[in-house]
Formats: sequence, C-alpha cells, structure tokens
Amino acid sequence: MRDVLATGYPSLDYIAHVSHLPEVGQTAILRSLPDTPEFGGCGANVAAGLATLGFSTGLAMILGDDDQGDAYMRHLAASGINADNVIRLAGQRTSRSMLYFDPDHQHQDFFYAGAADAWDNTLALVDPGRYRYALLTVGPLGYNQQFAQQVRAAGVPLVWGMKPDIHAFPRDVIREFVAASAYVVMNHIEARYVLDAMSSNTLETCLSDVTQGIVVTQGAADTLVITHAGRTTVPCVRVDTIVDPTGAGDGFMAGFLAGLLRGCPPEIGARLGAVVASFVLEKLGCQTNLPTWEQAMTRYAQHFGTFDTSNKFETSDREVEA
Repeated sequence: MRDVLATGYPSLDYIAHVSHLPEVGQTAILRSLPDTPEFGGCGANVAAGLATLGFSTGLAMILGDDDQGDAYMRHLAASGINADNVIRLAGQRTSRSMLYFDPDHQHQDFFYAGAADAWDNTLALVDPGRYRYALLTVGPLGYNQQFAQQVRAAGVPLVWGMKPDIHAFPRDVIREFVAASAYVVMNHIEARYVLDAMSSNTLETCLSDVTQGIVVTQGAADTLVITHAGRTTVPCVRVDTIVDPTGAGDGFMAGFLAGLLRGCPPEIGARLGAVVASFVLEKLGCQTNLPTWEQAMTRYAQHFGTFDTSNKFETSDREVEA
C-alpha cells in the first residue's frame, strides 16, 4: 500500500518580487528576476511535502515531452514520488506560472497550462486502489472528474483541495466534488464561493455520510474545522519573517493529510497543517523548505505541546470570517 495519490496541474514557478501590483496601463519595478524556476503545482507540492514527512506518495498529472517535463520527472524521482500515473504528452510544453509578489505578499499569477489542457482522452489510473487516500486539486475539469470517479470506485477516500478557479471548478460541479469528498480543505474566500454555488448559508450542509469534514483556513486567523461533532478552531503557527507565501496552503494540506494518515482526528491534522505551512513561508518556492517529521514534531511541540493522536476538542459556534 502507498499513502496518497495526488493530482493537479504541474507547474514550473517563476517567482518575482515587484514594487507593487500594477493596474492596467501601469508599470511596476521588478525587485528580483528569477533565473530558474521552482518546482510547483498544488498536487505536486502536497506529494513532496508528504514524502519529506516520510509518507509514500504518487502523482497523477500531465507533463509535456519537453526539457522542462524531463526535469520534472527527474525531480519526482529524486523526491521519491511514484510517477506511474504521470502522462507525457508528445509535442506539448509543460505547465508553468509567472508569479509576482508585492511587499505585502499579495500576488498576481499568470498560468500557462500547456500539456495539461491539451490532453483530451480517457483516463486509466494505474493501481489507484493501492493508496490510502487520494487528493484532488486544481486541474483540467474532465481529468479531475474521471480521477474522482476512479479513486472512489477503487474504494479510496477522496480529499478535495478547493480552489476558486472557474475553469477547473465551475459553479455547476461544486456539489459533485463536495459529495464525492471525505474532506474538503479550502480558505475562507473559497468557502464563500462554495456556499454561493450551493445556495447555502452554512458549511454544515456540505456534510454527509461521505463528507466527514470541512476545513477552512483563514490566513493569520484561526483555522475552522467542521465535522458532524460540531465546529472547532485551530490557531495558525506564526513565523518571524514571511519570505514567500507561495505553496503555504499546499503545505497545510500535506500536514492535514499526514494527520489523517497517522489516525488523528481532523483537528490534529489542522494543527499539523499549520506547522508544515509555517516552514513553507520561510523560504522562496513551494518545495524548498519542507520539514521532516522530526522537524515538524519539534515545532508542533513548541506551539501545541505533545503530539497526541487521541486529543479531544471542544466544539464552538464560530462562523467563517470574511
């Protein structure tokens, strides 16, 4: 058995810092100019985070057959991530992102999907039933729908990392993905998108026999965890200096899944998520400062005390913050 099969757009991230985020017709000054990209993509970031924590991961995604795709394959091999479900598309370029951050860490992202959006075929996952969990993140809609159907048919619980991307997750498929997911993890902005798409005023309506929990991160504020037992909150883990927020949400997801894999309740998973995310914030790039399990446990103890998979939490009535 392996632990998590993740999917989502791959990305080679070119990250630059700018004087400000310009409006149409304005010019901004580049404070840094990237010479080489960082490896990224939501699913890949989570798989790398879990692999560094000591878990066995695989990726299901689409790369081009270009030099960048070759480099990504070498990166996966070096990271110990299984690539049996990676598709290489002939004559296509691998996805990449141009990210621009202002001094307040707000950003603009320009994404080239390349091979991932050029793929138009029937998906045939290799051994999805070997995984304990499957992770769905932002990617081509048709691919994601087939991925969700096949992992569920194999009896694998699905965790959905929601993103407010109308091409990957248009409003009319939100109910479909919520209903298919054992857990949905999103930020407070994405939570409002889900509520609006479902014509609901409360996230509790997302819970069902299949959907066991909703996790809503709120930046520097507490993370909200909603289960059939009620609502609880988990504080974030603050760092002295934020270098790059890119991939912090994926770091949170890696920690959250690590908690599930260790048999923890989702509240403990949210604590682990906050810990892993704090490491990602401290260096440039999504996969450059991922912690080992020992490093994560040291920081966990500093903020939350002894790691205890049986911790119990009191419920609250806290609402999602705007």
